[in-house]
Order: sequence, then C-alpha cells, then structure tokens
Amino acid sequence: MNYTRYLVYLLCVAGMAVMSAGCFGGYNELGLALFSMKVKALGPENAPLLGAVVSCSNGESVTVDSTGIAALSFSDVGPYYISVRYQDNLVASYNVSMPSDGGKTLTANYIPAAAPAGSIAAEGGNYFSMMGARLYPLLFQYAFNAYGYSIDFGKYKPGQYTDWQISTDGKDRFLTRKAYLTKLHNGEEWWQVSFQTKSDSMLMEVLFNDKLQSIRRMRARFGNESPKEVPVTEGWYTSPMQLTPESLEGAIVKKNVSVTVPAGTFTCDQLEFGLMQGFTLRLWRTHDVPGKVIEYEMVGNNHKEIYSAEMTAYGEGAKTQLGSY
Repeated sequence: MNYTRYLVYLLCVAGMAVMSAGCFGGYNELGLALFSMKVKALGPENAPLLGAVVSCSNGESVTVDSTGIAALSFSDVGPYYISVRYQDNLVASYNVSMPSDGGKTLTANYIPAAAPAGSIAAEGGNYFSMMGARLYPLLFQYAFNAYGYSIDFGKYKPGQYTDWQISTDGKDRFLTRKAYLTKLHNGEEWWQVSFQTKSDSMLMEVLFNDKLQSIRRMRARFGNESPKEVPVTEGWYTSPMQLTPESLEGAIVKKNVSVTVPAGTFTCDQLEFGLMQGFTLRLWRTHDVPGKVIEYEMVGNNHKEIYSAEMTAYGEGAKTQLGSY
C-alpha cells in the first residue's frame, strides 16, 4: 500500500470525525449567521482557481467566485472541518473553530502535479514527488493533531523528539518522528517531522511562527534525494484546537493506570472524548515524556479500532538534517 495515499486516508478519517462532530446548517433556528469566514483558492501564478469547491462540516458546499473566493457562514460555536477540492484533487483541508477563526480568510494553493517524462514521478515510483506540495499542509496537520484537536498536552524542549507507530485496524503500519529542533531569537521555532515505511521515506523541517499557528518556511527530502526548499504561502496550515484544562480533567476515566507501549511502561491517566455517536477518542497521558501523551486511538462501535498511534521511543539531541538553520 502506498503510504502517502494511506496518510491521506487517515486525514480523511480525521476530517469525517470532525465533520460528524460539527454543527450542521449554516444558519441557526432564527435564520441568522453568527459567524463567517472566507477561503481563497489560487492556482498557478496565483490566478483564481475557478471551479474549486469549498465544503464545510456545517453542510455548506460553495464553488469559488471569479476571484477564487468562497464565503462560508456558521450558526454555532465549536469546531468545523473545511476541505478544498479541484478536479477530484484535495487541494487543502483546515480545522477551524468558531468564534476564534471568524472573519479570517484562508488561502489554498493548488500546484498541478508535473514530472519530466521518464522520471521516477512520471513512472509512478515516488508519489511524494508528484503530490508533495499538495500534501505538506495535510501531513503537518496530521502530525500535530487528532481529529482537529492538539495531541500535545505538554511542551517539548529544544532537541526533544518522540517516535510513533501509526496503524489503522491494527495493520497498515508506518513510523513517524516529531522533534522540536530549536527556537530562534525572534521566537520562531524549527520542528522536524518524518514518515517512513520499509520502502519509502520523507523528512520535513518546518519553521513555525512564535505561537505555532502558521508555517513560515519549509525544507523537505524524499528518500535519498537532496534537500529542497518548499514554497510556503499564507494560510497554508491551520493549527489544532487547544483543549481547556477543565476539559482535559473532565475527560479522565481512569487514573494511575500502568500502560506499556514500545517506548516503555508508564503510569498514566486515561482520557476519553465522544466525538460523535458511537465513536470515542481515547488518550493516555503521563508526565514522563515530551508532549505528555504516549498513546491515542479512535474506536468505533463494538470497540473496533479505527486508528491508533503509540510511542515507540523518545529522547533528546534532535538536530537539523537538512541544513535548515
């Protein structure tokens, strides 16, 4: 199985969870739109991406106008999932929350896949080379959130990393690493995320702003290729929603339970959130690792696992591998 397509599948599962948990209908019972925001879809040379369709978990599906803009209306507070599609391609996806994201304009940039005849990408050998520019924002949203919410309940220190094993239905596994590399004098932070299977790998290093809310710069390496600078535009990345301390404490169903994952055995609190009818997001929190979470999973009816992630290692000493700073 091509693991890039598999990652996109995971993102779609996450998006559907947020969509199902969101409020439906762009207007409330009085017919009033309480909040609004816009999505601007651009193609090559920043031309309006005519024909792009913006869909939202509130039930709206809007085709962009002649300027490439689609306006969305929201009737209630809470999380929503937005996707932008063009000619059966997923251009971008966003997790937003009202009212905090009300009034914003998100920018989705579509870069057509192109590869020279005879190249690896043209032969279908390296899917990242063909689709990477479209997938970067999705992959980073995946790495930093679970169904729209932050999976980090504690901070990383510079140099700290965590390794994870991801699977769906207990199979289709791949490995990923997330590392906090360094903080610059202006407060911006370099982070590193990698994805690896037996046959393919990808490494990305990203510069976030000082609040980890937007991506300012990115470098990437596919397999054994040379590192490359990736073009970054405004509105490329939507940061995950942060749960309140009260929400985290209210979700605890068990305290001081012993949990064993490949990274070791830890004393944890087990937290559970109901995202939609019949589905539960379950997490195990400890104070002994960066981020404070060692395992999380989405389970459906009859306790069937849909998606899971468990920590395989953690440590210090992570450094740039792409000469990013």
